[in-house]
Amino acid sequence: MMMPELPEDLLEEILCRVPATSLKRLRCTCKLWNRLFKKKRFARKHFRKAPRQSLILMLKNLGFSSMSVNLHRVSPIEVTGELNLIDPHSSLNHFRHYQNCHSSDGLLLCVCVNNKEGGTRLVVWNPCTGQTKWIQHRKRGYIYTYALGSYQDNKSGNKSYKILSRRTYGYQDLEFEIYEINSNSWRILDVTVDCTYMHFGNVSLKGKTYWFATDEKEKQLGLFLISFDYTTERFERLCLPYPHPYYGYKNESLSVVREEKLYVLLQRTFTSKTEIWVTNKIGETKLLSWIKVLAVDLTPEPKFDIKFLVDEEKKVLVYTQNNGYKSQSIVYIVGKDNKVREVDFGDEFKPFLLNYVPSLTQIQQVENSIQSLF
Repeated sequence: MMMPELPEDLLEEILCRVPATSLKRLRCTCKLWNRLFKKKRFARKHFRKAPRQSLILMLKNLGFSSMSVNLHRVSPIEVTGELNLIDPHSSLNHFRHYQNCHSSDGLLLCVCVNNKEGGTRLVVWNPCTGQTKWIQHRKRGYIYTYALGSYQDNKSGNKSYKILSRRTYGYQDLEFEIYEINSNSWRILDVTVDCTYMHFGNVSLKGKTYWFATDEKEKQLGLFLISFDYTTERFERLCLPYPHPYYGYKNESLSVVREEKLYVLLQRTFTSKTEIWVTNKIGETKLLSWIKVLAVDLTPEPKFDIKFLVDEEKKVLVYTQNNGYKSQSIVYIVGKDNKVREVDFGDEFKPFLLNYVPSLTQIQQVENSIQSLF
């Protein structure tokens, strides 16, 4: 059967409303469609109009797995897809992914370390299109953490991306650097952080990155949030749902679902309740407000760094935690009935969960591509 010939502008209007994962399968339909999917203008339009589909990704030693969660199944978590990412610049190909910072507009930032040589490389990666950009951080030593965010380029009018590098020693932030993907360059950032200590874990949402932070000078404020704006390149302090001294928390964690809202997990020291709070949609109003969506008793009680996702509609919490020196990764699923179910993924997986929303977002100066997840 021959494809009907439609005007290109009408075809674009139709296809920009098709989910990204479906477009991937349609790419080989014809040359016109394939050419259309590569256009930056179409990618931007698709990002604004296409329905958002989200996937649960779990980090592995040598890549990622996509997963589905269903409490009505005998096994509540099933692996639905696999993806390995090998550094093409490594002659030994012994790089493993040990940290995924976050997702921003369908792009992932991964930090890869070479087991044989000890080198570290960054990769910005779109699993939906297969595009990658490998980046070498010019400095060694100390401890580095990274974040990915976006800003509006005034010259081109397009959305562009930056990587924030944070160099620390103990509890002290020594230096911040910015990498601009468009110019392929690093520069030191002259910025002041209005806090004593920023936690290591971070998430990105609507172009900004968020951390938990504390301030020894204002102990009564306890725990709060710090955000970084990639347009102004400045930090801003934000409040949590309620003030509480930092030492009064047993657990705290950040998460983003569907790239729409910011979630926090908070457990105070003298209670067994773990609470999940959600913000209003970031960017729709300047005033940040919080709503409690779930409160559960977790058994066994989490004792280490938690990575979590939440289904606000179904009232289901999915989380994993750093088990210290233990090698196995366990995923816990709990609903509002407080019944906790465990799935042991062994030592092949890392205790890291991510809600990923596929998109056609393009990466500037792409040097190579790899197999797509879809």
